Amino acid sequence: MKSLAAPLPQIEFCPTGDIALENANTYLALPNVICVGGSWVAPVDMVRRRDWTSIGALAHQAAGIEAWRQSRSLLMASKR
Repeated sequence: MKSLAAPLPQIEFCPTGDIALENANTYLALPNVICVGGSWVAPVDMVRRRDWTSIGALAHQAAGIEAWRQSRSLLMASKR
């Protein structure tokens, strides 16, 4: 995605493959990535166990990533 940003600036991406909590911010820092997704928010084993508390905790962490992305976007817009 990084290599596509310069020649195709009008295209925005929502990567979902190989995304995890640990690397989501790296993707979100790219100018052509508007969001990320992945099964890490609701792993199959947690769904099978009906472990909604743990899934909720992962969703809460994902919401924190979104808050980071939004604040970064506002900061970048204010510098334009």
